[in-house]
Amino acid sequence: MKRRNFISVAALAAAALASTGVASAAQAAPKKKLTASTVLNLPQGAETGISRAQIFDSLVPDPSVYAGKNVAYIWGSGSPTPPAGTVSSRYLPLVRDFGWTVRPLTWWQANHPDWVLYLADGVTPAYLGTGKSVPLDMDNPLVREWYWDNQIQPAIDQGYTLIALDNVVPWNWLHAKGRYDATGAWVDMYTGDLDDPAYTTTVLNWLEYLVNRLHSVGVAAAGNVSPLGVNPYERTASAAAVNLVDLWLHEGGFTRSRDANIADDEWSQTFQLYRSVVKTKPVVDISMTTTPHLADADQKQVDWIIANYFLVRERDTLLTLAGRNEYGMFLDRSELYLNIGKAMCDPQLTASGAWTRNYQQGLVLVNPSSTLTATVTLPTGNWVDTHGNPYTGTITLPTISGAVLTRV
Repeated sequence: MKRRNFISVAALAAAALASTGVASAAQAAPKKKLTASTVLNLPQGAETGISRAQIFDSLVPDPSVYAGKNVAYIWGSGSPTPPAGTVSSRYLPLVRDFGWTVRPLTWWQANHPDWVLYLADGVTPAYLGTGKSVPLDMDNPLVREWYWDNQIQPAIDQGYTLIALDNVVPWNWLHAKGRYDATGAWVDMYTGDLDDPAYTTTVLNWLEYLVNRLHSVGVAAAGNVSPLGVNPYERTASAAAVNLVDLWLHEGGFTRSRDANIADDEWSQTFQLYRSVVKTKPVVDISMTTTPHLADADQKQVDWIIANYFLVRERDTLLTLAGRNEYGMFLDRSELYLNIGKAMCDPQLTASGAWTRNYQQGLVLVNPSSTLTATVTLPTGNWVDTHGNPYTGTITLPTISGAVLTRV
């Protein structure tokens, strides 16, 4: 179990947003910061091999299954007391009430009708998809206090030292438009568009406020900052959110959040964001396969996921390999025991367009292009991939593919 010194990232968020004209969260955030000696409880990965994260544990009846598996972190654990060597966290959505089964929309309309965010029609709450967790106005100081007293403080009282904040999306994917005030009059707050500076400011201000307040009581914040967006505005705002949390969980991974392997510019931007933070904080890469169950996954996609993990990996980079939305149970697969020693350098771009990275006992290769194969000259000697296929001299990577080679 690891304890890590906290370093403020407000300045990083401000700098990132300034380049696109997005209002800075740092301008309105609380000024209280932790001292350099204050520590937070964060997961620590292994020096070599694949460090793993468990996403929810409701279907793991015996936590001893983690023993010897390099499982360093449990996102959304049912217990604040994790197995030895792991860190657990309490799940909460960032801008919604998690207690929708006891506080449905009718409860909010009866008790706090001016706290609920709606779509442009003024009738439909800005729900996430088909969910029923009521979206709240996080600009309201009273809402913030309610959120802390009813969702954060009970988790701290149970013993959790890490809060797992879900759906940390600093662009308006809820299409929220406004709310009603105490008199029942409509208050127009946002445009309702995805790229909405006012909404971005709300989310980043709220996130920084919450992270700072958690730090003031020695509790860390993990954030599921994904999807990352499809344009510079959305990706810059997402990067600012990544910089604010203590642990970044990326549910998209390198498989576009379960739909397909990412490629080209999308891959490049994702890769760059990973590399910009993996040396400074824990990162959880959730790469889901396109099949419902990991056991039925296409081997090429699994190879792609593993190669990308080793390409971006630092000590506290964790991997979750799962089928499509296959959460809650412990999943195992032989590739997760691959160990090629320590990285000998940062990732390198080759003339072919492929990326490589040398390890003590292997070589990692990734071709992110969707249109071009990539032929890479190998270091002298004989090499073999994880399936026993031999290579000497060169290796040609198909489009959107990855490989891990070891010397023989």
